[in-house]
Amino acid sequence: MTATTSSAPTDSGFHQGLPMQVKNRVLLAILITTPAALLLAIIDTLFFGQQVRQAMDLEPMQIAYWTAVLTVPHIVSSLVTFFDREYVSYYKKPLIKGTFIAILLGAAVPLGFQIFLGETYGFAALLITMAFYTMYHNLMQQYGISLMMMRQPPTRDFQVWRWMTILPAGLAYTVLMASFLPVVRMNWDLLILLIGIALTIATIFGIRFLITILRNTAHTRIGLIYFVSNMGMLYVCFGLIVAGYGFLATLVPRIIHDLTAFLIYTVHDQNRNAAAVRNPVYYIPKKIGIPPVYLCLPIGVAISYLLMEVWGNIGIIVTFVTALNFMHYYMEGHMWKRGTPHRQHVPFV
Repeated sequence: MTATTSSAPTDSGFHQGLPMQVKNRVLLAILITTPAALLLAIIDTLFFGQQVRQAMDLEPMQIAYWTAVLTVPHIVSSLVTFFDREYVSYYKKPLIKGTFIAILLGAAVPLGFQIFLGETYGFAALLITMAFYTMYHNLMQQYGISLMMMRQPPTRDFQVWRWMTILPAGLAYTVLMASFLPVVRMNWDLLILLIGIALTIATIFGIRFLITILRNTAHTRIGLIYFVSNMGMLYVCFGLIVAGYGFLATLVPRIIHDLTAFLIYTVHDQNRNAAAVRNPVYYIPKKIGIPPVYLCLPIGVAISYLLMEVWGNIGIIVTFVTALNFMHYYMEGHMWKRGTPHRQHVPFV
């Protein structure tokens, strides 16, 4: 889920009287993932001789696979919403463009690189594109929700902070996913240094933005804590990479993003189909007394499991899921703009 940051509405443009809401305190609770990961790394280093780190020392393809396993359920949940006839009509053009982008970036571009540069660099091109788009998508979600929860508009300092963190985050993800390339291994220290420098510069603007918010008494305390917690996530993940816990560093934003998105889609599906079932996926379950709120997560997991089982080849899974991710990222840039049907069914309180 990517919230727009073009303005800072006091609400999400939702209909009144909806049965479910996205609770800000629940969104904040999800961020416990960050200190939990840090604590795990500390305990592993002090008491277990980094056995956990060694167990997480996976090949890039394995990392891509487990990323797929974790991310597909919430992507499926987002796409299930388009079984709604009114949604298909409303989002017709973005859906067509999203499908084209998915095929282009997920299959055509990597295939072209494979033909001209070989399989290794074709796979690397796919990972690099995926890494930057993923970090953009994940952080835009967190920053957009932060502004909404704080009830504050984005300042120039915020805009600089945002891009000065998205770029090094994308580079960090790329370094981890493309660590099999000789050029990455040979320049590992330099790349980590560049990431650290970018985060340091970003911190200056992040602090300036915080000072502005603190001077504005209209901000909300929980929104401020949420934004600061997201800042902390970046530094913790960078520290985990430096300490050799690269896979754990990729899991932290992944888990936070996916749990947040699942919560939002669960609320959306329940509210959208509360008065009348608009999505045929929920028709029979609701007839027998099972509301959508209990089905969003199971449906996503079940469909994802079937996909993984049918396509047992790891390469096919990664390619398919990557293309699916690109479509998902593109569509969420349209789905959660203020005034859209999706946004109208998701109140944040």
